Amino acid sequence: MSIEPWQNELQNCIRTLDELGRLLPIVEKTKPREALSNMRLSITPHTLKLIDFKNPRDPILLMCMPQERELDVCAGELADPTGDLEKSPVPLLVHRYPDRVLVLTTFFCAQSCRFCFRRSRTGSVEPDPKAKEIEDILEYLTGHPEIEEAILSGGDPLTLSDGQIEDWLHRLRAIPSIRRIRIHTRVIVNLPSRITENLVSILRRHMDMIHPIYVVTHFNHPREIAEENVAAVAKLADAGIVVRNQGVLLKGVNDSADVLEELFKKLADIRVVPYYLHQLDLAKGTNHFRVPIERGIEIMKELQGRVTGIALPRYMLDLPGGKGKVPVGHGYMEKKGEKWIIESPFGERVEYRESRAFEGI
Repeated sequence: MSIEPWQNELQNCIRTLDELGRLLPIVEKTKPREALSNMRLSITPHTLKLIDFKNPRDPILLMCMPQERELDVCAGELADPTGDLEKSPVPLLVHRYPDRVLVLTTFFCAQSCRFCFRRSRTGSVEPDPKAKEIEDILEYLTGHPEIEEAILSGGDPLTLSDGQIEDWLHRLRAIPSIRRIRIHTRVIVNLPSRITENLVSILRRHMDMIHPIYVVTHFNHPREIAEENVAAVAKLADAGIVVRNQGVLLKGVNDSADVLEELFKKLADIRVVPYYLHQLDLAKGTNHFRVPIERGIEIMKELQGRVTGIALPRYMLDLPGGKGKVPVGHGYMEKKGEKWIIESPFGERVEYRESRAFEGI
């Protein structure tokens, strides 16, 4: 069987510090070897082309280069910050919300993101679901008809083979209550060659007007949107697949209104809907990436009015213990007696009185 270009690219990822050090001599000065005991290293050839190796603070490099600071675990940081294990009625399935579940199809990723909230699992060699575990997942879904949406996640589900992906889609579509399938992936960003014509054909075969498939990807910086990434998105969008983006607010990477404005507008231009901007989860060893919530609110306030509504995501916080996501934002409205005092996107304070003309109808 011939190896596809994306599989060949996977085989040529940077996986050792010696390989990375030949490109960036500063690696040895950062003493990151111990960090690899907590999370393995992988950088795709596509990402390597986007890194400015003359700049040790390059934002794309920072997202994938191991650092000694990962060994510093701060108070409140957790191995399972989003409560996956607490909300798993069967292994590898997370049922946090009534109408949808997360299915952990694999713990393998093309690239190891140093800020990953699931780093304690994706960063080690944890096996993919066994046949019995897959059967248990499908049996759970069949027995819970209130579940309308299945989210394939991991790891990265699009690192599975075409046959494995088609099998998951076929079996999920056989469950009458599953109306929507969502695929969470970062290969559109770091391995765009994975979005092949055959993969798109598989996705199309398992969707129709009332059974859509959504792909949610993860761009964090405008320089991640290269020609190959645009082409990968176009294949999906042309096939009628809605592509959304869930980014993360990261210190030193995108913690400025200017960077995020460029990112969100570029995403909208290539038919990716900016969906969520996440506050970084409390994963162990990620504090050097964490932006204070107050600063995140300020940035989003700066963007209100600067960025069209179709390109402005919601700023979200995923609560520890599997308690779910909540929007975080600036308080624009204040009630004073019978009127509201509302701050405009441009800083003006506007008085607003509600009409009572239709009261009682």
